[in-house]
Amino acid sequence: MPSRLILCLLVPLCLASCQGLRKKPAAFEHPRWHIDEERCAAAKPGKVRMDISLASHTAQLLDEDSCVLVEMDVSPGVPGHETPVGEFVVKEKLPLKRSNLYGQYVRPDTGDVVVPRAWEHSGPKPEGTEYLGIAMPFWLRLTDDGVGIHVGGFERGQCTSHGCIRCPEAPQQKCWELCRPGVRVSVHREAHPLPSRLHERVGAE
Repeated sequence: MPSRLILCLLVPLCLASCQGLRKKPAAFEHPRWHIDEERCAAAKPGKVRMDISLASHTAQLLDEDSCVLVEMDVSPGVPGHETPVGEFVVKEKLPLKRSNLYGQYVRPDTGDVVVPRAWEHSGPKPEGTEYLGIAMPFWLRLTDDGVGIHVGGFERGQCTSHGCIRCPEAPQQKCWELCRPGVRVSVHREAHPLPSRLHERVGAE
């Protein structure tokens, strides 16, 4: 077999092998977060504020001197259910809230899910089931129509909610502990400035 022909056959095989050795991108990325435990311990509950950037998909909890206590990746609302922009105050604080808009129909005796997306179900609820709202731990309400900040699963950089701000559990619990009704929350479209300490810790909630 001529050497040129052999070379033509080998090159595609080598390229395919090299591509196979390349590291495939992760299917998803865990949200990042950082807690300054020392500053949090010194902070006065209720004497904090939250700053949420829809551009960065990040949230910060700041003390009276504007020092960052907690910083985390968050997930805002999807197109059509965008998170509102503006200045808010925490209206309600609950360790666990269940949604009255988004939930499932389940069998109360077994917990089996019959209808996973009840808000898309038409007609009466299936016989033998009851409505169970989606759990929203460490809930901080921002608006009367149900927008709040709470723990929820998401992939970093993705919009996943119907208007709420979804957060990783550990940092949101810390924010919840230090926040009180009346605490100010700013939601805006400007990116959070660097430096950021999010790269120092990757949560895997």
